[in-house]
Amino acid sequence: MISESFLRFWLSKLLVFYGLATMAHAVPAAPTQCVASGIGNSTGSGAASVLIQWKDNSTSETQWVIRYSTNNGTSYTLLPAIASGTRTSTPTVSYVWAGAITNVNYVFTVQAYDGSYGFISSASAPIRTSPLTLTASPTPCEAVNLTWPVVTNATSYKIFYRLTSSGTDVLLGTNDFSSTSFQVTSDSVKTGLTYSFVIKPYVGAAEIGSSNSLVFTVNGMTSKTGVSSSPGAPFVHSFTQATSSTIQTRLLTGVPAGLTFDSGTGNLTGTCPAVGVYRMNYTVIFTSGCNLTQVFTLRVRPATGVPVVLAAIPNWNAVPGATRNTDLTNLFADPDADSAMRLTTTAGAIDLLLYDGAVPATVTNFKNYASLGRYNGVCFHRSVSNDILETGGFIGTGTANRFNRVVAEAPIANEFGFENIRGTVAMVTVPGDPNSATSQFAINLKDNRATLDYADGGRSVFGRITSTTLAVATTTINGYRKTTQNLLLDGSTTATSFVNFPLNSTSNTMDQTKLVKINSLASIPTLTYAVTGNTVPAVASASIVAGELRLVSLTRGTTTITVTATDLENQTRSQSFTVLPTDNFATWAATQSFPPGQNGATQNPDQDGWVNLQEFAFLGNPIVTSSTGQVVIHGSTGSSPEQRFLTVTFPVRKQTQGLGYAVEAATNLVGGWTEIWNSAEGFSGPQVVSALDQVDRTVIRIKDTRAQTAQMQRFLRVRVTAE
Repeated sequence: MISESFLRFWLSKLLVFYGLATMAHAVPAAPTQCVASGIGNSTGSGAASVLIQWKDNSTSETQWVIRYSTNNGTSYTLLPAIASGTRTSTPTVSYVWAGAITNVNYVFTVQAYDGSYGFISSASAPIRTSPLTLTASPTPCEAVNLTWPVVTNATSYKIFYRLTSSGTDVLLGTNDFSSTSFQVTSDSVKTGLTYSFVIKPYVGAAEIGSSNSLVFTVNGMTSKTGVSSSPGAPFVHSFTQATSSTIQTRLLTGVPAGLTFDSGTGNLTGTCPAVGVYRMNYTVIFTSGCNLTQVFTLRVRPATGVPVVLAAIPNWNAVPGATRNTDLTNLFADPDADSAMRLTTTAGAIDLLLYDGAVPATVTNFKNYASLGRYNGVCFHRSVSNDILETGGFIGTGTANRFNRVVAEAPIANEFGFENIRGTVAMVTVPGDPNSATSQFAINLKDNRATLDYADGGRSVFGRITSTTLAVATTTINGYRKTTQNLLLDGSTTATSFVNFPLNSTSNTMDQTKLVKINSLASIPTLTYAVTGNTVPAVASASIVAGELRLVSLTRGTTTITVTATDLENQTRSQSFTVLPTDNFATWAATQSFPPGQNGATQNPDQDGWVNLQEFAFLGNPIVTSSTGQVVIHGSTGSSPEQRFLTVTFPVRKQTQGLGYAVEAATNLVGGWTEIWNSAEGFSGPQVVSALDQVDRTVIRIKDTRAQTAQMQRFLRVRVTAE
């Protein structure tokens, strides 16, 4: 028998003799240890993957030629893809073919080929592909267990997920070859959402197949963690949850008066309570044993609108020369804001209306950064067109792309409740952690309720921008060039990329003179005041000084003054009051035509029995005898002798200072007078029979405390005092 080597030797000699070859050529050594493993799809039909591996025993091949047979070697088909002939550093070569059909027996032939001769060395390996089926089972709460069969030769498994509305796969984790199960928890996906999971086996870096896509809902709450409303408004809120289990019951504790919870539907309805913050605990119990809980917060603020009147500005009975200061901050209020701050930027001023009472921790945190000056010089670092504007985190050093982070205080608890609608201002949190807000905040340039009200417990809105300054954010800053910047933070040499970084520039190059920056952030009043009416300015002057109304009485007379409060959106509310002349004895006496030396309180120039002080108190004329103003009438009241009481009727002067009246009773005229009423008690009480209000006086009738009898002697008198 002639050996193959002998034939090769003489063949080479003949080729040289005839000029067909000038050198000997050795056929590449045959590969060995050829193995193949396959994996199918979830249904057991359709395209599958096969991993083919062999040992490389040659150093001269230029290609690997791979063929397959489905009839046990009777005929072969060349694979569509030809394996590369590049040498590897290890003798083991791997190739993945993704065109196999599941549940078909394959025989693969691997040929080491040098491109010059057709001599073939080969090895073969039969393989039957099998499906990789992913299954899932829920855990009692907020997790899901994934399992799948072992894949021969797989060195690892990668677990992916995607939302059913998205085709983008996200890597959840990687298992080694020995582990064919994986628990998906709320640390890696959001509860209450529906996901599509898939498992992919790998050999080294090569993917050799894929499982079926398994759609599964992870138990969790899907309703908002809080809402806001105004007192007396109709209220409806539905608690919702996504689950693969059956609900057994629902509970809600801490429900305020006026609201009712329906455990069957999960609806909270009724009339919104008074201004305040109301926290409730919602629990849903599933038949699977899972109990989900949620803290729900209702934040109630006054209804928005024009400024409101808290209390009336009191009328003023003024003596010429007198002054009065009235604090207007306690008489008007802006229902839209508890406080306000002005954000002065390089693009213009932005006025913020803040909700201190409803989100106290968030507003306090914001004001604290402002008081420490940490917002001064901070840039706007993110501007997504017609979406959101973010700032509060970074400040330029003035050099190239070097920036520093704002020094952060401790994170604050989330206080979500107000909707993320256009113009609102909310804290920025770390994804996945609702209680991570520090210094950064965002301005909503559009209605972001569908996303930000639900993401990570809801972004905490703590105020809104006034309609008069909103365009600075939505038009001016939002209109600046949006660039991508690689910033070096806090001296780091590793760059951090910022996308949609706004610059007031026509270039994408970082220029710190073109930053959009906060110059200052300071408190401003929610309302300003103005005197908008004064019918007789000669009677009294009125002005506004530091939120106070300052009045000066100039002359005797009457004037009506109007004060108007204006909010930061130019909405107004006005109220009026009257300045009336008032007198004490001295100012009254100065206007009378007394005879010389007869202007004292105890003097009686008209000799009518009424001294000047009594003339003043009873609205008499001190120089006209028995003037009509001097009216003191004695009488009685009652229907029978046992119930008859002495009475005295007299005028009490209005618009006076330091004047007092008292009614006294006695059983004789020489002493032992007992007071039974005085003007400090007012015009109500058991001894006041009647009080008739007139323009300049109140005519009152006072009765005795003791009923008259036939044998009884009783006297009443009116005593006048003056300061």
